[in-house]
Parts: sequence; structure tokens; C-alpha cells
Amino acid sequence: MLFAVVLLLLIVGSLGGFLAGLLGVGGGLIFIPVLTLLLGNHQLTNEELVRFTLANSIALVFISGFSGIIRQIKLKSFDLKQSLTIGIPGAISAALMSYTIQNGDWYSKQRFQTVFLFFLIISITNMLFIKDKETKIDEISKPQRKTIISSFVGIFAGSVVSLSGLGGGIIMVPLFRMLLKLPVKKATALSLSIVPLLSIIPLTQYLTNSQAPFIFNPNSFQADAFLKIQFFQPEWLQSHYIVWPYFLPMAIGAFVFSSFGQKVAPKVPVIWIRVIFALLSASILIKTLYELF
Repeated sequence: MLFAVVLLLLIVGSLGGFLAGLLGVGGGLIFIPVLTLLLGNHQLTNEELVRFTLANSIALVFISGFSGIIRQIKLKSFDLKQSLTIGIPGAISAALMSYTIQNGDWYSKQRFQTVFLFFLIISITNMLFIKDKETKIDEISKPQRKTIISSFVGIFAGSVVSLSGLGGGIIMVPLFRMLLKLPVKKATALSLSIVPLLSIIPLTQYLTNSQAPFIFNPNSFQADAFLKIQFFQPEWLQSHYIVWPYFLPMAIGAFVFSSFGQKVAPKVPVIWIRVIFALLSASILIKTLYELF
């Protein structure tokens, strides 16, 4: 039974990582529903359920993005300057928003699902109805304006990371296309390279937040299976809000397949990327609407 669960989590992580590399969204579209289901089996308040879900999704999103950066560096396609221009303001925004979520009770499960739905609708609309446009010469010749817009995108995306756990790509890709006039494939690659910058501070905050409750009941299947291992300590199952039995198998899959998704992306027609992104978002939107109402 334990092997089957680990294998399933590995598959989920692989799918999320592959889609992160292909679509530049960090994989949160896949991670969030699965984590919500797993963590919902524990005795958690709505607020704590949201924190655990966000923490582990942000951690997985970080892994996906980090894997993507490694591949971009190998291919010499990593744009450090542009990533920092967008990522630093975004990291500050993500840190501030994450702090308010972890130190207050205002962000309930219902509000989390509402925010999640909002960004899903944006992603579907963008991928289905907004076409790539060629960048005009006068738009290229205004680097200061471009820097301001890039910083704005980063700030907005950083808030999205902390509020939704999606990695920010779900809003960065549409905004890169609408405001910076980037084509789909370039927008997705840039988005993936910025994801780790947006997620690193919120992830650190969740990893060091001592207020996190220990969620494993010694009599539950999940804990019992691990506690039978000799010399194993129960506290090893968690690092505050990061739940290792759920996170590690998914992280391994995400790390390996994020790079693979990036490798496949240039060979996939743009229309396929649009349709895959929109269909995936739509299926999760329907599921979330069902749970919310």
C-alpha cells in the first residue's frame, strides 16, 4: 500500500514538473488539487489546511523552476538580468503576502479557492483568445518603460505565488504576452526561470514557522508505515509546514520532468500548448467550483 501511494505521488510530481517545463506555470495546477486532497485527510482547521497546501505547493513549484533554470543555463538561454528585474520585486511582494497569511486568520479555505478560481479563469482566457503579436520597434526602444512594466509583473506574480501556490506563471505568462509582447514559448520559458525567485522566501518562511501543528496521528496509516522503520523519529515526517512523505516523491518527479518538459516545448506547436494549458485549467476549475459551491 505504501509503495502504491509513493508511486502515485511520483507520477503526480512528474506530470506537474513536465507541465511546468512545457507551460511555464510551475506545476501548481497539478500540485494544489492533490495536496488539498491529501492534507484534507488530517485534522486541520481551514486556515491550517490552506497554509500546509500553500507551503508544499510552493516548495514543489520551487523545485520545478530550479530544474528549469539548470537546463536553461546548460543551453545558455538563461536571461539573468531580466529574471532579476522581474524576480526581485516579486520576491519582496511574495514575502510580505506570505507573512500576512502565516500570521493571521483572514485567509480561509473559501478565500483561497476563490483566488485560485480567479487566476484559472485568467489563464484559460489568455491561452484561448489572446494571439501572439509582433513587438513593435518603438516598444523595444523604451527600456525604462519595459523595466517598470517588468517590475509590476513581478510584484503581481509574487502576490499570486503566496495567495494561490501556483508559482506565479499562471499570471506571468498572460502578462508577458499582453504587456511585454512576448510569444507564448518565450513567455513560458521566462516565467519558469523566475518561479524560484518568487517562491524562495515564502518557502523559507514556511520551513521555519514553529507554529505549524504536527499533523500525523501515530495510529494513522501514513505515520505507522514510516514509524516501523528502525531508528525513525516521528518528527522527521515534517519540517514545520513541509510534509516530507508527500513532498519528496512529488519533488523527485517534478525535478526530473521539468527539464524534460522544457526539452519537448520547442517541438510542440503553439496551438497545442494553448489547448493543453486551457483544458488543464478548465478541468481543475470545474472541480474547484464543485467543492466551493
